[in-house]
Amino acid sequence: MESIYKTIRRNDMLQVLKIPSFSLLMVSEFFSQIAFNMQHFVLIFLIYELTRSNTAVSGVILSFTVPAIFFSFITGIYVDRWNKKRVLFITNLLRGIFLIPFFFTDLHISLIYAFTFLIAIATQFFLPAEASVIPSIVKKEILLSANAVFSLGIYVTTLLGYILAGPVVLLFGKTEAFIILSALYFLSAILILFVKIPKRKKNGDIKKDTIPSLTSEAAEIFLFIRKTKKVMYALLMLTIAQAVIFMFAVLTPGYASTVLKIQLESLSWILIAPAAVGMGLGAFMMGSFGKKFNRKWLSSLGFMIAGVCFVLFPLIQNAITSGLIDSMNKFLPSFFHITIMHFVTFMAIIIGFAISLIFAPSNTTIQMETDESMRGRIYGFLNALIGAVSFLPVILAGGLADLLGTVTVIIGFGIAMILLGVFFWTFD
Repeated sequence: MESIYKTIRRNDMLQVLKIPSFSLLMVSEFFSQIAFNMQHFVLIFLIYELTRSNTAVSGVILSFTVPAIFFSFITGIYVDRWNKKRVLFITNLLRGIFLIPFFFTDLHISLIYAFTFLIAIATQFFLPAEASVIPSIVKKEILLSANAVFSLGIYVTTLLGYILAGPVVLLFGKTEAFIILSALYFLSAILILFVKIPKRKKNGDIKKDTIPSLTSEAAEIFLFIRKTKKVMYALLMLTIAQAVIFMFAVLTPGYASTVLKIQLESLSWILIAPAAVGMGLGAFMMGSFGKKFNRKWLSSLGFMIAGVCFVLFPLIQNAITSGLIDSMNKFLPSFFHITIMHFVTFMAIIIGFAISLIFAPSNTTIQMETDESMRGRIYGFLNALIGAVSFLPVILAGGLADLLGTVTVIIGFGIAMILLGVFFWTFD
């Protein structure tokens, strides 16, 4: 029993959480991420209730996503020049303030779009500052565990935000929901004030009192990425992994209706929630044991596992028609009856686990291979890439699924992921 207790105490995730500033940063993240994810759904509810228009709802989604494409890299440039703690405080404060107009029920739809756009711009400053500040608080030896905790927090808050949005609106109403969201942002900002970030030596390459040149800053970052192959591949892995998540979201309705023959309302519990559980499990394992393994291999393995699952997903229906599931049930106790949903849920957990193998190691590689003076720009560039590719799955995957069939497209994406995993595994 004593040996188990000592093992638990030496767990890297617990060592990371013992750092007061990191723990405060994670609690702040918890409140701000829940508010950020809940606001998406509450705004969609509000717009649809006001207009009864799917086009109007698309306008809100564009207000979220467009700033990521056009402003992420620019905001990363300024984050590198500014005090990151101050950036985190001000952006959370601004997001809370920008929600105050939503307290009024007669807000015009154009103002809803405008304030949503402003919240998204503030978020583009927040994201690179939050990701790039972690190496300043945590030692390099446990940086992978810190990123695993950070990823776990994002997965949990995303899931909670999506789950809580509907009940909060039903219980309290939309106006009260916006008051709660604004309060969460303000609370997150207050917690940031207590985070202590060690001062680093000033980098002579950045002149903070001058207006940055977008061309020269971009050229510097592109040159660095081209020379630093580890960072290049880490950025590619994170971008592709995010695109896979978007693709998964686009194709799951068609998969549910054509292959599983289930109601779309059941998707969140059969596919989305299990995938989030798998991500959380993977993040926990990365934080506890990840430093014992090569980060490149972990990310490559994540691609290959996810690819195999995507290839197998459409074949589950064949297992039913061939009687495989019925044959398995003959050898199992009567109280443990396997159905297609058990297989689907298990596969979704594995996919979530595989995706988590990509995020924490790749983020750690970026943070360890980049200087603090350019970390904000690197993450700004990453957010811009993710924002740009978010449109591709919607257009490409959806269109191909309508043309070739959902099953064919899912298998095709699975094969592509396996090949990408092999490529990343073998690159020197």
